[in-house]
Parts: sequence; C-alpha cells; structure tokens
Amino acid sequence: SVARVGLLTRTKGQTEGIQITVEGGEETGYGETGCPVGTTVVIRDLFFNVPARSKFLKKDATEGAYVEQVVTQIAISRPQVAFQLMKEGRECLSTPGDGKMLSAIYAANGRDLAGRMLALLGTMGDIRISGYISPPDVTRASRNQQNFFINGRWVRSRTLTAALEEGYRGRLMNGRYPLCYLQLELHPAALDVNVHPAKMEVKFSREKEVFSAVYHSVVSALEGNDDLVSLKGAPSRELPREERFTGEQQEIPIVESRLPRPVPTLPETFRSTQRQVASGTQLVYRSSGEQAASSPLAEPGRSGSGASRPAAPPYATSPRHTLRLRPEVADEEALPEAPPVSAPVCSSVSQEEEPSQPPAQGDQGVRIVGELFHTYILGENQEGLWLIDKHAAHERMLFDQLKGQLGQQSVQLLLEPQAVALAPGEKAICLEKRRLLERAGFSLEDFGPGGLLVRGAPMYLEPKDIPFVLSDLAERLLNFRGGENELLEELLKSIACKAAVKAGMITDLVELRQFAEKVLSQDGVRNCPHGRPCVAYISRYQLEKLFKRVL
Repeated sequence: SVARVGLLTRTKGQTEGIQITVEGGEETGYGETGCPVGTTVVIRDLFFNVPARSKFLKKDATEGAYVEQVVTQIAISRPQVAFQLMKEGRECLSTPGDGKMLSAIYAANGRDLAGRMLALLGTMGDIRISGYISPPDVTRASRNQQNFFINGRWVRSRTLTAALEEGYRGRLMNGRYPLCYLQLELHPAALDVNVHPAKMEVKFSREKEVFSAVYHSVVSALEGNDDLVSLKGAPSRELPREERFTGEQQEIPIVESRLPRPVPTLPETFRSTQRQVASGTQLVYRSSGEQAASSPLAEPGRSGSGASRPAAPPYATSPRHTLRLRPEVADEEALPEAPPVSAPVCSSVSQEEEPSQPPAQGDQGVRIVGELFHTYILGENQEGLWLIDKHAAHERMLFDQLKGQLGQQSVQLLLEPQAVALAPGEKAICLEKRRLLERAGFSLEDFGPGGLLVRGAPMYLEPKDIPFVLSDLAERLLNFRGGENELLEELLKSIACKAAVKAGMITDLVELRQFAEKVLSQDGVRNCPHGRPCVAYISRYQLEKLFKRVL
C-alpha cells in the first residue's frame, strides 16, 4: 500500500508465469509473461505516497541493512528454500536451498564463521532442538547475533537467551555474548505467540522444560558431544507426520509431560538468571581464568606509517622474564636502591599527621620493588607506596596519544589486506561511518556480501585483533546516539583498551621500571579513559598505622 510492487511467479512445469503490478495498494496490471521458475518480488519507491512517513527513514545503507537482516533471518529459518536478495543492482545474499541450515549460515556470514560453528541436537519430551552455536572464542559485544526460531519463525525470547548464556557460564569474557542459530520444534498449543503485535516474542506454557532442554543441549555441544541429547524424565511423544504444525489445524490433543523434578537438576542460578534477562540487565559471567599472554606495551609518542610494524619500544613485553619480589644481583644493579631507612620506633605518640593528598606525581626517585598478580606495579620512595594498574595506565597513555593525532592518525598499512566477516547491520554501519573510522585509523573497503576488506589499521593494534576490534566498534556505532565528536572519542577509547597491555601478562622488570617512570612523570595519567583509577598511593604513615607502629 505504500510502494510500487511488481511480482513475477512461475511454478515448475508451466510454460508461462504470471505478472502482477501494484501501486499504492491499487492493482495496475495482471497477465501472463515469461519468467524463471520461482517468485520474484520487486519493491520500488517505498513511501512514495506517504511523504510524512518517508521523512523518518534513515539513510539508504541503514534501511537496506534492516531489510537484509529480515531476509537473512527468514533464509536461515527456511534452508530448504533458495533466497537471493539484490540491493542496488548487487547480490548481497544468495542461499542454495539445499535444506541445510549451515549452508544458509555460510551464505549469510561467510566461511570463517560457518566453519567454526558447533552443531547442536537435543530433545526433551516433545521439545526438539537443532542448530548451531559458536565456540567460546567466537563472541560479539551484544546479543544481536543470537537467533532463535520456533517452528520455523524467528522470535525473541528472554527464556531462550537466559538458557543459552547459562550454558556458556564460566566460558566467556565479561561483556561478550555467544552467537547462535537454534531451531526449536514444539507443539503450537505449548506456546503463546500473541504477546507482541508483530508476533516476535513468545511465552511458553512449560517454560522450565524449555529452559532445561536448551541449557543442557548447549552444554553438551560445548563439551564436544555430537550425539542427540535426550533428557529423560518427560514422556517422549512422536507426533505423526501429518499432525506436525500445519496452519489449518485448530486444536491438537497433546499428552502433557510432567516433571516431578528436572533431570539433570537445573543450576541454582536459573531463576536469578531469568530475572536478570527479564529486567533488561546484562548477564556478566566471570571466566574460570585467563592464560597469561605476551603483548607489547606500545610506546605512546611513536608514530609513522608503513607496511611493517614499528620497532619494539624499550619496554616491550617479554615472555622470558618473571618478576621477583627480591631481585637478584643483576637486577639490583640495573635498579639502584633508595637509601636505606631505619624502621621507626614504636610509640604511643602520634607521628606527623597523615597527608590529605598524595605527593605530586612525578619520578620522585621511586624504586620498583615488584609486581602483584602480573597486574599491579609496586614502587616505593621515602614517603610511601605507589601502585600502578599497568593496563589502565597504558590505556590512558594510548588514548591521549591517539586523541592528539586526530587528523594525522598513524596508520599501519597491512602487508596483506585482511577480510573481516561482519553481520549485515555491522557492515552497513561501518560503510556509512567510513569517514569516521578513517579518522580513527582504519582503511576499509566493501568486500562483497557480509564482509569488509581492511587495508590499514591503527598503529597500536595487532593484526590478529582487527576482526575483534572492528566488530566491537560496529556494535558501538549501531548503539551510540551522541554527536560525531563524542562517537569518535568512544571509538578511540575502544581502540586504546584493546591495544593496551592486558592484566596477567608477564612483563620484564626493566620494562616495568621504564613504564612506571613514564606513568609517574605524567600528571595526566590518573584515570583510564573509562574513569577507572590508574595509580593509587598509600603513605608511609598509613602503612605504619596499619601495623600499629603509630597511633
């Protein structure tokens, strides 16, 4: 009713097809014509007769991404149908229609993602689950890539989201979410599809069983079990072929399955997890642990471009050395100790009043005495103890450097351009904001359906981190509602955070000293770009009071 629509259709075995044209809801043409087998729908001049609505449309790239997202969801939910989507004369989606969901995922998201997905099969009573989930090292910064299909229809469900993420508990970094394409088959009488005007949200009559089925299927797939997961305890009922989910049926008798107790027992966090998702809060799961890795402490102030990475800075991270609280003689020669100070005598009389402010930040002859948890640098001087969060401090220094280079951003040209697979919406927003990403240090090109070609990246990023960072930036671009300057600052914060040395990385003692001297000599390094403190100070008086040396 709000566009000019043309439809061509021909069934197999017919020599001629039918053509129908409609303009603004009025049929303007109908007749036989030659056309290929299948159905082609062409939509032109959307909202041509409703100019008031047309004013609220976003840019063509954004609106096109919405269309592509909907068609992609339908194509993956119906892999037995071949879909082809043309946009501005280019093919942006083409599925083979071979009945395999993985083939449709491949067509929509590329080989890299499809090749990493884990198959999932599960059943509980009359609930059947199939599809694919991502391994724990393939994640996104939001839940946009979580797709659930019930009886072939894409839906949103807080119960399914909670069950999926509960299955990943302890396997993901904070703020990262898994990808999934899960198809659930259950009787239509077991769910309510009328809780949303567009029927995109559903409610289940047996919510606990659905949660349990999805949760245990996900856990089994992550643990490498490729067999069908059959959760006993609910009577399994095989529906006859003709009885399965046809649109003409009004009522189908169903044997209600009752579970006196879920088997296996659901996690204790089930109810709290559902409440968190229902309230719209993010689920934050702590990983079981991080492996210590090695990454350079890139030196702010070093700029330039070229095909190769810059020379290693003087305090580049080295995996060959670990720090000791008591350095050996060789290390002590590199780090001269401060003059010895005799321990104060215990006294019942209070010493000098505790300073209200830490001394002005500067070198101040601070001596590095070690590192705590491979995260916090410990340094001492005559007045007290300094603690430096090396990730937060390095992040602040990189952010200040990146912000100071706006307009003359240091870009490393990659020896081999890197193809990055993104979701349709992520790709569209990156192309729409290409100029902004170029100011942040990226050089991008369109690389066909679902992909971008990265020819250059910010100087401090490792090439292996580019897909992760670009996906994260796309999520920020999609969700940010501020002005361009604020958005650019957020992009630089994200780049600095990903490029900074990570907590837990082993750093050489000499490198720590050079880095600490640089941090303490800059008064601006007090907080990271996100507001967390970089440096903490404990005065000598506070330490002595803690150990009851003074009153």
